[in-house]
Amino acid sequence: MEENKNIRQIVAKNLANLRKNKKITQSDLAEKFGYSDKAVSKWENGDTLPDIETLYQLCEFYNVSLDFIVSPDSFEDKIKYIKHMNKAVIINNSLIETLYCSFVWILATIIYIYLLIFSQFDFWQIYIWALPATGLVGFLFMKVWKNKIYNFVVSTFFFWTLTIAAYIQFIEYNIWPLFVLMIPIQVALILRIAINDKLKIIK
Repeated sequence: MEENKNIRQIVAKNLANLRKNKKITQSDLAEKFGYSDKAVSKWENGDTLPDIETLYQLCEFYNVSLDFIVSPDSFEDKIKYIKHMNKAVIINNSLIETLYCSFVWILATIIYIYLLIFSQFDFWQIYIWALPATGLVGFLFMKVWKNKIYNFVVSTFFFWTLTIAAYIQFIEYNIWPLFVLMIPIQVALILRIAINDKLKIIK
Protein backbone atom coordinates (compact mmCIF):
# COMPACT_ATOMS: atom_id res chain seq x y z
CA MET A 1 0.00 0.00 0.00
CA GLU A 2 2.84 2.32 0.95
CA GLU A 3 4.60 1.45 -2.30
CA ASN A 4 1.52 2.44 -4.35
CA LYS A 5 1.38 5.72 -2.48
CA ASN A 6 5.06 6.38 -3.24
CA ILE A 7 4.49 5.68 -6.94
CA ARG A 8 1.57 8.10 -6.98
CA GLN A 9 3.69 10.80 -5.35
CA ILE A 10 6.56 10.22 -7.79
CA VAL A 11 4.22 10.37 -10.81
CA ALA A 12 2.45 13.41 -9.35
CA LYS A 13 5.71 15.30 -8.82
CA ASN A 14 6.99 14.48 -12.30
CA LEU A 15 3.70 15.46 -13.96
CA ALA A 16 3.66 18.78 -12.10
CA ASN A 17 7.29 19.50 -13.03
CA LEU A 18 6.74 18.59 -16.67
CA ARG A 19 3.74 20.91 -16.90
CA LYS A 20 5.63 23.78 -15.25
CA ASN A 21 8.65 23.13 -17.46
CA LYS A 22 6.38 23.42 -20.51
CA LYS A 23 4.99 26.67 -19.03
CA ILE A 24 1.31 25.75 -19.23
CA THR A 25 -1.41 25.93 -16.58
CA GLN A 26 -3.51 23.11 -15.18
CA SER A 27 -6.47 24.61 -17.05
CA ASP A 28 -4.54 24.48 -20.35
CA LEU A 29 -3.63 20.83 -19.77
CA ALA A 30 -7.18 19.94 -18.70
CA GLU A 31 -8.60 21.52 -21.86
CA LYS A 32 -6.02 19.79 -24.04
CA PHE A 33 -6.92 16.32 -22.74
CA GLY A 34 -10.61 16.84 -22.08
CA TYR A 35 -10.44 16.68 -18.29
CA SER A 36 -11.45 19.10 -15.55
CA ASP A 37 -9.01 21.30 -13.63
CA LYS A 38 -9.76 19.23 -10.53
CA ALA A 39 -8.73 16.00 -12.28
CA VAL A 40 -5.36 17.47 -13.28
CA SER A 41 -4.91 18.87 -9.77
CA LYS A 42 -5.56 15.39 -8.31
CA TRP A 43 -2.93 13.90 -10.63
CA GLU A 44 -0.35 16.44 -9.51
CA ASN A 45 -1.24 16.06 -5.82
CA GLY A 46 -0.97 12.29 -5.95
CA ASP A 47 -4.63 11.72 -5.04
CA THR A 48 -5.26 9.75 -8.22
CA LEU A 49 -3.32 8.54 -11.26
CA PRO A 50 -4.29 9.07 -14.92
CA ASP A 51 -5.40 5.90 -16.68
CA ILE A 52 -2.74 4.17 -18.76
CA GLU A 53 -4.04 5.60 -22.05
CA THR A 54 -3.96 9.16 -20.72
CA LEU A 55 -0.53 8.55 -19.20
CA TYR A 56 0.72 7.45 -22.62
CA GLN A 57 -0.77 10.58 -24.22
CA LEU A 58 0.92 12.72 -21.57
CA CYS A 59 4.26 11.08 -22.36
CA GLU A 60 3.80 11.94 -26.05
CA PHE A 61 2.70 15.48 -25.21
CA TYR A 62 5.76 16.11 -23.03
CA ASN A 63 8.01 14.07 -25.36
CA VAL A 64 9.26 11.81 -22.57
CA SER A 65 9.16 8.08 -21.89
CA LEU A 66 6.94 6.38 -19.31
CA ASP A 67 10.13 5.58 -17.40
CA PHE A 68 10.72 9.34 -17.02
CA ILE A 69 7.34 9.80 -15.31
CA VAL A 70 7.66 6.87 -12.88
CA SER A 71 11.36 7.32 -12.11
CA PRO A 72 12.21 8.83 -8.69
CA ASP A 73 15.46 10.34 -10.02
CA SER A 74 16.02 14.08 -9.92
CA PHE A 75 13.83 15.92 -12.44
CA GLU A 76 16.71 18.25 -13.37
CA ASP A 77 19.02 15.29 -14.03
CA LYS A 78 16.42 13.61 -16.24
CA ILE A 79 15.84 16.81 -18.21
CA LYS A 80 19.61 17.23 -18.72
CA TYR A 81 19.85 13.64 -19.91
CA ILE A 82 16.99 14.10 -22.38
CA LYS A 83 18.56 17.31 -23.73
CA HIS A 84 21.89 15.49 -24.11
CA MET A 85 20.21 12.61 -25.93
CA ASN A 86 18.23 15.00 -28.14
CA LYS A 87 21.44 16.80 -29.04
CA ALA A 88 23.07 13.49 -29.96
CA VAL A 89 20.05 12.55 -32.11
CA ILE A 90 20.13 15.92 -33.89
CA ILE A 91 23.85 15.56 -34.66
CA ASN A 92 23.34 11.98 -35.87
CA ASN A 93 20.39 12.89 -38.11
CA SER A 94 22.28 15.89 -39.49
CA LEU A 95 25.22 13.69 -40.43
CA ILE A 96 22.93 11.13 -42.10
CA GLU A 97 21.14 13.85 -44.08
CA THR A 98 24.48 15.34 -45.15
CA LEU A 99 25.63 11.88 -46.25
CA TYR A 100 22.49 11.38 -48.35
CA CYS A 101 22.95 14.82 -49.95
CA SER A 102 26.58 14.01 -50.75
CA PHE A 103 25.42 10.83 -52.53
CA VAL A 104 23.29 12.99 -54.83
CA TRP A 105 26.29 15.11 -55.83
CA ILE A 106 28.62 12.12 -56.14
CA LEU A 107 26.10 10.44 -58.45
CA ALA A 108 25.76 13.67 -60.47
CA THR A 109 29.55 13.82 -60.84
CA ILE A 110 29.75 10.17 -61.91
CA ILE A 111 27.08 10.71 -64.59
CA TYR A 112 28.77 13.92 -65.78
CA ILE A 113 32.22 12.29 -66.09
CA TYR A 114 30.79 9.14 -67.73
CA LEU A 115 28.96 11.14 -70.41
CA LEU A 116 31.98 13.39 -70.95
CA ILE A 117 34.41 10.47 -71.41
CA PHE A 118 32.30 8.01 -73.39
CA SER A 119 30.13 10.32 -75.49
CA GLN A 120 31.95 13.67 -75.31
CA PHE A 121 28.66 15.13 -74.12
CA ASP A 122 29.20 18.01 -71.68
CA PHE A 123 26.03 17.63 -69.63
CA TRP A 124 26.90 20.31 -67.06
CA GLN A 125 23.17 20.80 -66.35
CA ILE A 126 23.33 17.62 -64.26
CA TYR A 127 24.60 19.80 -61.41
CA ILE A 128 21.57 22.08 -61.75
CA TRP A 129 19.27 19.04 -61.53
CA ALA A 130 21.21 17.91 -58.46
CA LEU A 131 19.73 20.90 -56.58
CA PRO A 132 16.07 19.73 -56.64
CA ALA A 133 17.34 16.17 -56.07
CA THR A 134 18.95 17.47 -52.88
CA GLY A 135 15.59 19.02 -52.03
CA LEU A 136 14.01 15.57 -52.34
CA VAL A 137 16.41 14.34 -49.68
CA GLY A 138 15.10 17.13 -47.49
CA PHE A 139 11.55 15.84 -48.05
CA LEU A 140 12.63 12.45 -46.72
CA PHE A 141 13.80 14.08 -43.50
CA MET A 142 10.67 16.17 -42.88
CA LYS A 143 9.21 13.49 -40.62
CA VAL A 144 12.53 13.26 -38.80
CA TRP A 145 12.84 16.96 -37.97
CA LYS A 146 9.12 17.75 -37.64
CA ASN A 147 9.89 21.46 -37.89
CA LYS A 148 7.62 23.84 -39.81
CA ILE A 149 10.47 26.22 -40.74
CA TYR A 150 12.57 23.32 -42.06
CA ASN A 151 9.58 22.01 -44.04
CA PHE A 152 8.91 25.45 -45.50
CA VAL A 153 12.55 26.06 -46.49
CA VAL A 154 12.93 22.59 -48.04
CA SER A 155 9.66 22.87 -49.98
CA THR A 156 10.55 26.35 -51.25
CA PHE A 157 14.07 25.24 -52.19
CA PHE A 158 12.79 22.17 -54.04
CA PHE A 159 10.13 23.93 -56.14
CA TRP A 160 12.32 26.90 -57.06
CA THR A 161 15.37 24.82 -57.97
CA LEU A 162 13.16 22.44 -59.98
CA THR A 163 11.75 25.42 -61.88
CA ILE A 164 15.21 26.87 -62.49
CA ALA A 165 16.58 23.48 -63.63
CA ALA A 166 13.69 22.98 -66.06
CA TYR A 167 14.09 26.52 -67.43
CA ILE A 168 17.84 26.13 -67.99
CA GLN A 169 17.47 22.65 -69.49
CA PHE A 170 14.80 23.76 -71.96
CA ILE A 171 15.78 27.42 -72.29
CA GLU A 172 15.35 27.34 -76.07
CA TYR A 173 11.61 26.77 -75.58
CA ASN A 174 11.24 30.04 -73.65
CA ILE A 175 9.30 28.50 -70.75
CA TRP A 176 9.57 31.55 -68.48
CA PRO A 177 5.86 31.20 -67.46
CA LEU A 178 7.08 28.48 -65.10
CA PHE A 179 8.27 31.28 -62.80
CA VAL A 180 4.80 32.82 -62.84
CA LEU A 181 3.41 29.43 -61.83
CA MET A 182 5.74 29.47 -58.82
CA ILE A 183 3.93 32.51 -57.36
CA PRO A 184 0.72 30.64 -56.34
CA ILE A 185 2.84 27.67 -55.24
CA GLN A 186 4.89 29.92 -52.96
CA VAL A 187 1.72 31.52 -51.60
CA ALA A 188 0.30 28.04 -50.93
CA LEU A 189 3.42 27.07 -48.98
CA ILE A 190 3.11 30.21 -46.82
CA LEU A 191 -0.62 29.63 -46.25
CA ARG A 192 0.12 26.04 -45.26
CA ILE A 193 2.24 27.26 -42.35
CA ALA A 194 -0.37 29.82 -41.31
CA ILE A 195 -3.19 27.22 -41.41
CA ASN A 196 -1.18 24.65 -39.45
CA ASP A 197 -0.42 27.25 -36.77
CA LYS A 198 -4.12 28.13 -36.59
CA LEU A 199 -5.10 24.48 -36.23
CA LYS A 200 -2.59 24.04 -33.38
CA ILE A 201 -4.16 26.98 -31.55
CA ILE A 202 -7.66 25.50 -32.02
CA LYS A 203 -6.48 22.14 -30.71
